[in-house]
Amino acid sequence: MGVAESTGEMTLEAYLDRAVDAWTRGGDATTTTTTTTTGDGGRDGTAVEDAVGALVRDEASVVRAMARACAKIGRVVRRAGLSDVRDMVEGKNGSVNVHGEEQAALDEAAHDACVEALTRDGRCAWIASEESEEIVRGNPEGRLACVFDPLDGSSNIECGVGVGTIFGVVDVAAGAPAAAVYERPGGDMRSVGYVLYGASTILVLSFVSANAPGGVCAFTYDDARDAFVLTKENVKIPESGGVYSVNHANQDKWDAGTRAYIDECVATKTLRYIGSMVADVHRTLLYGGTFHYPADARNGGKGKLRAVYECFPMATVIERAGGMAICGADTRVLDFVPTTVHARCPIHLGSARDVERLSRTLAAAAAAERSTYFNN
Repeated sequence: MGVAESTGEMTLEAYLDRAVDAWTRGGDATTTTTTTTTGDGGRDGTAVEDAVGALVRDEASVVRAMARACAKIGRVVRRAGLSDVRDMVEGKNGSVNVHGEEQAALDEAAHDACVEALTRDGRCAWIASEESEEIVRGNPEGRLACVFDPLDGSSNIECGVGVGTIFGVVDVAAGAPAAAVYERPGGDMRSVGYVLYGASTILVLSFVSANAPGGVCAFTYDDARDAFVLTKENVKIPESGGVYSVNHANQDKWDAGTRAYIDECVATKTLRYIGSMVADVHRTLLYGGTFHYPADARNGGKGKLRAVYECFPMATVIERAGGMAICGADTRVLDFVPTTVHARCPIHLGSARDVERLSRTLAAAAAAERSTYFNN
């Protein structure tokens, strides 16, 4: 599959071919942790470039595998009300996932589709899913790991609300243990993306780094061609926006800084909250504003969303599109280092000016709280 003859639109396959060619010709060795030296201690440029090229080609293959799995998931989601898939959508499989949540049959099916596609592709040393307690061992010789939330917002499927898949790719050293997948800051994410299953099926992708050809790109799935087709390049989030997205039902459990900022939003902005991170973040990316899932009193300040599967990939997409993502005052989400693969993290992301304002509000509230403590 390449550029469609009838419209001139580029498929994901053709885009990745172009991107791989650009990376390998560019010789940007900063995109890999692999280093090769000559006998006298100098860099062997050819060997490094070969290593970079091989890793990027493998990474493109991983993205293709995830795209195939997501196309399969999307076909099931679009047929959710029909009899042959209704039990899968509405039914529970009788098990509870690692987070203590009752697992829908479709969650498990989406997980299986992703694991099967990545295992068959054979490029990943490790495969980590939000729906699985254990990290799955892949190809021991692989130099990449893929993390994903197979079906974010699945509780919304029965009412036809947009749901999605979130994924990210990191590099790992040869023979690295499973902990190498998560004992690292979110800034180590390489290729990241999400797929929104809504009015159309949309893949948003940032390939390898912020310097990828076309920057953050959006692809729309075309059933007729069984392919994702490039529909937007260099997607940039507006510097500020008039919409905020948060679950107001939890406001009595937030800290003072978060409440103060959301109170400002109530007075000056419009609330739009779907309850599916992919759908809410996608709208935020296109139209600007902010998305919030703060820490609250119920979870001891740890937040609810999973850092590795949800926060890191989404924060990376938003930052590469010109926005910001923080978990507290002056604290980037992508600087957080999890201690477990299922660690949770507060997250506020969106337009840079809006998130900067939030960060200042959080810092001021924290300073006021410290002052009150020491003066009493």
